[in-house]
Amino acid sequence: MLPTTGENATDENAAALDARLLEEAEEHARALIRRGSGSARQVAEQVSDYFYADGGTPLSLAAAGDIVGRLWRERLAEQETWPEVTDADRLAAAFAALDAGGITARMDFTCCGTCGTAEIRGEAADEDHGYVFFDHQDAEAAADGHGLWLRYGAHGEDADGSLTVAVGQSVVAALAEAGLGAAWDGDPSRAISVDRLDWRRRLAPLPG
Repeated sequence: MLPTTGENATDENAAALDARLLEEAEEHARALIRRGSGSARQVAEQVSDYFYADGGTPLSLAAAGDIVGRLWRERLAEQETWPEVTDADRLAAAFAALDAGGITARMDFTCCGTCGTAEIRGEAADEDHGYVFFDHQDAEAAADGHGLWLRYGAHGEDADGSLTVAVGQSVVAALAEAGLGAAWDGDPSRAISVDRLDWRRRLAPLPG
């Protein structure tokens, strides 16, 4: 069930919101839902917190829950028309294969590339020799139709970049195996671009 109360909640509901606030809240909720990260409750919390200022928010958790619930159901209905396997499913399969093969692979990981690069080693299993990830900003860009960039590298010392190149080659191969194309010139200083990615990431059904 979506939240109906919260720390900063008031008695308003979505129907009673100022038109401009409602429009902005719906726009932000749609963007988060397109991105496909987190539960409906988590998205509602993010939408409410988006307006937080001066110790409170004009959008209660209950009102945010109303908005997210409605848009979430719309997206679930849209999913019924999607193909059995989407590009987002293929991407998840590639990342799962990489993670099982000694490369720490994380989707929608941390707020930005700088934080991701700093934190990805903390996610590594003992046997992992490299990593690949894309961050929240990358996911937002992909959901908006601007493509997806993957950041990768070797765990530990790599003076000549050869270990990083090997990781990049593994990432490109895993994407191809999953049915996705990638643009990369083999330069270890350049990110890998996933070609023509149609971002349709599935949402979980609403509880209850």
